[in-house]
Amino acid sequence: MRHRKKIGKLGRTKSHREATLNNLFCALILNESIKTTKSKARALKRFVDRKIARAIKEDLSIKRKLRSELGSSKAYYKLFETIVPQCKDRSGGYVRVVDLSTSRRGDGTVESIVEFV
Repeated sequence: MRHRKKIGKLGRTKSHREATLNNLFCALILNESIKTTKSKARALKRFVDRKIARAIKEDLSIKRKLRSELGSSKAYYKLFETIVPQCKDRSGGYVRVVDLSTSRRGDGTVESIVEFV
């Protein structure tokens, strides 16, 4: 049974899954919109909403933690200079997932676009 199992494992180990989501988060910050598979998009939405909710508090320890997780100083500065001020007045739902009507040509996977609201 899958009761109370909300984390999509994406067919990866924990460390690989965390690295994938961190890389997608960094790409989302830099590009403000990315195209990925539906399952990764759903996992990324939960991941990003939690990270941005923590970033809105703007505590020094949270900033240091996010800087180490992002790995890119461009993404870090863009997050705190442009994205967090836009999201301050929202109480949640910082990311939108839009499913595309077409599937990927190679393997038929349903794709989605992830973007900031």
